[in-house]
Amino acid sequence: MASPSAPVRPWADLQHDLLVIIMSRVGVPDLLSGGASRACSAWRAAARDPLVWRYVDLRDWGALATARRRLRVRLSGGIDASVRAAAAGHGRVPLQAVLCSVLEIAARRAAGRVETLLLPEFADEEHLLFLAERNPNLHYFSLPATCITYDQFFKAINILQSLRGMAVDESLINHNVLSHVHHCCPDLQELKVFSLYVDEEMASIICNSLPRLKKLEIPNSEMCCAAIIKFLDCLEELEYLDISGYKTSAISSVVLRKASRLNFFIWNSKFELGEFMDCSNCGEHCIDPQDPCKCDMEHRVMDWLAGPS
Repeated sequence: MASPSAPVRPWADLQHDLLVIIMSRVGVPDLLSGGASRACSAWRAAARDPLVWRYVDLRDWGALATARRRLRVRLSGGIDASVRAAAAGHGRVPLQAVLCSVLEIAARRAAGRVETLLLPEFADEEHLLFLAERNPNLHYFSLPATCITYDQFFKAINILQSLRGMAVDESLINHNVLSHVHHCCPDLQELKVFSLYVDEEMASIICNSLPRLKKLEIPNSEMCCAAIIKFLDCLEELEYLDISGYKTSAISSVVLRKASRLNFFIWNSKFELGEFMDCSNCGEHCIDPQDPCKCDMEHRVMDWLAGPS
């Protein structure tokens, strides 16, 4: 005779702190869609716990837009009046205003305790300021936008005095901006830069403006050897350096020796991964192994024009 099966406990009986941990891994799109919060009162309470909203990742805007459609939120009725007024005052298009509404929800549910904010590519300094005014204790933000108004960005930085790190486009890597950040945010120790090319001059600006950096990330960038050495020589407190995905073979024995003091040095380039190589004939950089170099094609054309010998 089979023994009776053990009684199945409902998910709603799970402890609140464990439900909060689960909800914090669900992601903003699913939290906004209301699926979790509509399951039961215990899940709804966990989904609205401020601890769940400490990390707000809005980079996957497609998933967020789908979640918002499931909620049937429209600009005319679903966005708070204050958000609509702010949007109208800045000439916002609906997409920008919807992002403001999402930030409003995140700040309200987090009770002003959002620690990390990762914005989508179309977001700008106005959105950063929008959240900063509602959540001045932000620790880290990612703002990949390429066209930034310095005045509004400075206003946001003036508020975010507890900032510990940021990820920004190369357009913000200049002495005035970084010096202002250093002055207003004494605890800032992390920097990520979205840049196609990093030379020694840009490296000097970063080192001189933010000398206390402990973590620096500049992935998928073309970076010269002098720039890497500048970081390693001048950032004395640096512990973590990520230059992975670079397109030039700039790692030398000198670089490796100087980087040996770091706790983490991530430098796997597209050369090491076999995605790029240097032409053995003319020395041209970043040649796709699957395609012939331009010089090889020119030689073939000249040989064809010369005809049979």
